[in-house]
Amino acid sequence: MNKSMNKMRVALIFATLALLSFYSFAKDKPKDATVSLHGAIMDSQCAYNVHSDAHSHEWMTKRGIQGATDEESCTHHCVKDMGGSYVLVVKKDVYKLDDQVKVEQFAGKKVKINGTLDAESHTIHVFDMEEDK
Repeated sequence: MNKSMNKMRVALIFATLALLSFYSFAKDKPKDATVSLHGAIMDSQCAYNVHSDAHSHEWMTKRGIQGATDEESCTHHCVKDMGGSYVLVVKKDVYKLDDQVKVEQFAGKKVKINGTLDAESHTIHVFDMEEDK
């Protein structure tokens, strides 16, 4: 019986330590921050410099790529025909957007987005968006 009690104590100690370590990791996890950002809705290829080295549509539009005559058409072309996704570009930062349908109407335009930012994945959960004049 004494051996059995010692095993239970050891198991209880390990369980307690495991629980405390899980709590400490969960406690330190950063919360999603509420943000309000001003930037441009672009496609991921141009934003991540697949076609360009300046976060721009310039290379595509200057080369006369069919379906990419300006920022809006280039953004739509790269998303719909080349497998990209809509992203928000703020200066040199690129943010993924969780709602691709909501942002489609703002392709190639400057916008103000309100939402929460998941800092780990660099993704914005969009609450609302409006064109930024």
